[in-house]
Amino acid sequence: MVLNWEAAYASAFQIQTSNDGTTWTSIYSTTTGTGGTQTLNVTGSGRYVRMNGTQRATPYGYSLWEYQVYGS
Repeated sequence: MVLNWEAAYASAFQIQTSNDGTTWTSIYSTTTGTGGTQTLNVTGSGRYVRMNGTQRATPYGYSLWEYQVYGS
């Protein structure tokens, strides 16, 4: 998975998946987010994928240009 952050990035966040959009499972968690382009090795499955920010690195919230999910 690749996250492409704008200047407003998360210093702590989780990547979560869900099959139904209601129940979410965390497949990645960090408290040392760096911003920029982050490549994450994650394992999991689900129909939906989201980034759940838990700590902002700047006062401006969270902003992703895009995130890319790769799988087989």
